[in-house]
Amino acid sequence: MIVLFQRSLAPYRVPLFNCLSDALGGQFAVLLSRRDPAPGRRWTIPWPEVRFRVEVLPGHRVEAGRVALELSRGVRSALDALRPRAIVLGGWDVPACWSAWAWARRRGVPLISWVESAHGTGRHRGGLSSAVRREFLAACSAAIVPGAAAEQFVRELAPALPCHRAPNSVQGPDLRTIGPPRPAGAALFLGQLSRRKGADLVLAAAAELLSVFPGLIMAGDGPLRRETAALARQLPGLEYAGFVEGEDRRRIFERSAVVLLPSRMDPWPLVAAEALVGLRPVVLGPGVGSTADLRRAAGDAVVAMRAATPCELVAAARQARTRAVPASLRAAFSAEEVARAMASAIRSAGSARGAVR
Repeated sequence: MIVLFQRSLAPYRVPLFNCLSDALGGQFAVLLSRRDPAPGRRWTIPWPEVRFRVEVLPGHRVEAGRVALELSRGVRSALDALRPRAIVLGGWDVPACWSAWAWARRRGVPLISWVESAHGTGRHRGGLSSAVRREFLAACSAAIVPGAAAEQFVRELAPALPCHRAPNSVQGPDLRTIGPPRPAGAALFLGQLSRRKGADLVLAAAAELLSVFPGLIMAGDGPLRRETAALARQLPGLEYAGFVEGEDRRRIFERSAVVLLPSRMDPWPLVAAEALVGLRPVVLGPGVGSTADLRRAAGDAVVAMRAATPCELVAAARQARTRAVPASLRAAFSAEEVARAMASAIRSAGSARGAVR
C-alpha cells in the first residue's frame, strides 16, 4: 500500500489519483486532514468518481491570524492499519505529514516529499523556515516536483535528494475539443479574486484591456468579489461570471482569446495548463512558478509579465493576443501521463530502500 497525505482533496486531483491508483495496482490510499474544501474554496468534490481509498483523519482547525492549521489525530493508528510500503507527504505545512514523517522514520518506511512551492511562490521564507524544510527533506528518499522552479528550491535545501517531475494534470476532454480562439474572443481571468492571484491588476487595467479586446471576463470568488461585481456594473464590456466549474467553466474558456494569470504568488497554476490544452495563449505574472516549464512546452504562446503592474499586464496581453498555441499541447498534461511519472518516482524511491516493487 502506498499512502499519500493531503490537507484536503481538490476536484482536479480526483482523475490524477484515480490514475495513480491504477498505476499502483490499486494499492493506494489518500489520508486527508479534512473532508470538505478549505474555507474560501467553493469546489464541488466529485466523490462518486473517486476510485481510490480515502480516509479522513479526525481533528480540528486552528486559526491564528492569517495562519490556519488542520490538527489531526489518529495518524499512527491509521498507518499501523494500512502498513504502507512508502508514504508521499503532500506538504511540510500539514501537521499530519509531520506525524507520518515521524512514524516512517521509526520504521524505516521510505518517504517521498511532494513539493509544489518555490522561492517566489509562497510565504515563510527565511532561516528558520529553511531549517525546518531541510529537516523535513533529510528523511526523504526523493521529491516529486511540478517543474524547474520547485526542483531548484528543493536542491538548495537538499542538494543530493533525487527529484522527479510531475506537473499538474488536466483531465478535461471538453477543453481538448473546444475550437481555436476567435478574433472576437475576450480576455479571461479565472481564479481566486485576490491580490495573490493578481485580480486587482486586472481590475485596474480593465478599461485599457477593453481597448484591446472586445470583452473582459472575470470568473471566480474571493476577497475582491465586491469590487469586481461593482466594476462590472459600471464598465461596459466587463463581465463578472462568478464562481464557475464544469460546463460553465468550459464555456468561458470557449469564449476567450487569451487567459490572464497575473499572479504574485502561484507555484503551478492549473488554469495555465488548462488554457494551453484549450489552445489559449496565457499571460503569467512574475510570481508564477511554472513559467519556464510552460514556455518550454508552448513557446511564445506563454507571455511573462516583467512586473506586477497594470501597464505590464496590458502590454503582455497585447503580445499574447497574436500568439498561437501549438496543437500538440492538446495531448499534454494528461492525468495518465502525470500518474505514470508519480508512480515511477514512488517505485524508484522505494526500490532504493528495498520496499516498493
